[in-house]
Amino acid sequence: MPVNGRLYVRGLNWIGDAVLSVGALQGLKKVRPDIRIVVGAPVATAPIYRLSASVEEVIAPPSLLSRERFDAAVVLPRSFRSAWESFSTSSVRIGYASEGRSLFLTRRLDYQHWKSAHRHQSGYYELLLTEIDPAVRFEAPRLQLSEKSLAEAAQRMRELVPEGDRVMAINPGAFYGRAKTWPTHHFVALLNTLMETERTLHAILFSGQGDRPLAEEIVRRFPHPKVHSVAGELSLEQSAALLSLCDFLVTNDSGMMHLGGALEKRGIALFGPTDPVSTGPVSPPSGLGMEVLSVSTSCAPCLLRECPIDHRCMEQLSPALVSSRILTLLKEMS
Repeated sequence: MPVNGRLYVRGLNWIGDAVLSVGALQGLKKVRPDIRIVVGAPVATAPIYRLSASVEEVIAPPSLLSRERFDAAVVLPRSFRSAWESFSTSSVRIGYASEGRSLFLTRRLDYQHWKSAHRHQSGYYELLLTEIDPAVRFEAPRLQLSEKSLAEAAQRMRELVPEGDRVMAINPGAFYGRAKTWPTHHFVALLNTLMETERTLHAILFSGQGDRPLAEEIVRRFPHPKVHSVAGELSLEQSAALLSLCDFLVTNDSGMMHLGGALEKRGIALFGPTDPVSTGPVSPPSGLGMEVLSVSTSCAPCLLRECPIDHRCMEQLSPALVSSRILTLLKEMS
């Protein structure tokens, strides 16, 4: 489809999805540097798009009555509302046909056909942007942090960790639901093992406001001078900057997992009810990124927000298994 000038992209509502979509936008910018990409993003994910060199402008999603016009619009979310809000942005509107919103789209992709192929979520965004240029290929997402945020993060890190000591970032939450979270007692057992084994290792607990109680519970149950929490204290960009200075990351399947991947962090992604084939971490160009750890259970992946039985997919993912892999990783990074 010949598109010149300005492209409107309706951004995603979740951090992990937004990070993945940046990889598709990079692929578009690579083959079409002439296109000016403007992303309409909600408050929660706008910082992600602002950290992408492929995005020229980030705005609030236009309303139905907006008079701002673009050469084309790509609606990344599948929601009815996102298509409805994008109706006035352009005469060319591209998106997946779902949730009864086809009336608002002029180019409709078959979502059920894409879903049945059982591909990684990155392919969902890539396919949408091939409607702008068929040469688009998804690239490992990259984020660019400002000098100011990096300097502030460096100062915070000096306050928490002596120079030369190693730092493990831990994200104990997952916004989608508690089923995705590794049990708190497992995190406590993991920290106990690692703090006894690695004398110069520190841990920093991250989270958003919603998951802050999980981090606070871990600190309460395992008070240790080398375990620090910044849970709920930092903005998204501040969290990204501090994370970029950590040596590696331990996280559930979450936005933090994809954020760490975009910052080329090595680490462990703990999977239970979700499917790493569909939502697993994307390897950076170096090939050394986040590794998936999981155990096989008959009910996983169930994709449920809350486990209706005994949470066996996460309970059986033992701290001993996770700590063993982390210690091996630390040796590899020495």
